[in-house]
Amino acid sequence: MLRPLYSLAYIIARGGRGMAQAPAVQLLAVGTIAVCMLLLGAVVLAWSNAQGVVRAWGLDVPITAYLVDDADPELVEATVRRLRTLPEVADAERVSPEQALRRLSEGLGEDGELLDGLEPSVLPGSIEIHLAPGTDPDFGRALAERLDQQPIVDEVAVAGAWAGRAHDLLQTLGDLALGAGLLVSLACMAIVWSTIRLGVYARRAEIQILRLVGGTRRFVHGPFVFEGMVQGSLGAALAMGILWLGFDAVHPFLERGLSMVFAAGALSFFTPTQVGLGIAFGASLGLLGARAAVAHYAEA
Repeated sequence: MLRPLYSLAYIIARGGRGMAQAPAVQLLAVGTIAVCMLLLGAVVLAWSNAQGVVRAWGLDVPITAYLVDDADPELVEATVRRLRTLPEVADAERVSPEQALRRLSEGLGEDGELLDGLEPSVLPGSIEIHLAPGTDPDFGRALAERLDQQPIVDEVAVAGAWAGRAHDLLQTLGDLALGAGLLVSLACMAIVWSTIRLGVYARRAEIQILRLVGGTRRFVHGPFVFEGMVQGSLGAALAMGILWLGFDAVHPFLERGLSMVFAAGALSFFTPTQVGLGIAFGASLGLLGARAAVAHYAEA
């Protein structure tokens, strides 16, 4: 019953001693991983906040039908249901004045308090129509014309060239995030691979003795895999810390500029859950790199 616990304690203790025997190599590995993860985190953070700005400014909604004040709720719901049946429409939803005011307040960020006391009734209700990817722009214009003729609709707004450029920017940032993720994954695993390889060579005699006394593969490889996980998680945690410090320093200026240009300046850092996932991602890369290295060199 206690044997697995003893094995785990040995793996952690031996892995820690192995790292302490070559601190310069470990620091170099952690620092290099941190730089790689920092680049990835910066791209993903920019992409995430760009999505928020696009949503706050309404560029993610190709067509918005503003409703008259006395629009029949049943007729509005029937219109939404009909729109959802169209193959060119990805989604359609009704937005109440209360929801519109809340979105506007969130989009203004710290300046949202300027709207305190404003009655939701000053904003019109609306129907937001999201078109399916690849839909012909002519369909959007034709649909807007048909909606404009409905008695419950006061005005229809169609996103123009700015929306297209915004979506192109998001697509580019998304592609960069994906490409950076792949490159960072390979780079981190290569760094851990090289570090673990040096550790295996330095402790080759110890590995041979463990095999002679009946040590299992898991028992022999465990300390090296633990080292890789620690390197990856520490590198990712360091990257998150540096990224947060940089974000905290520049985001007030960026928010002020976005508020002036887009009326949507609320920027946000990663949530605690996302930070945890980022560190877990770094640990996973370290684990994979270490397992590959120890399987190749410890068994050679």
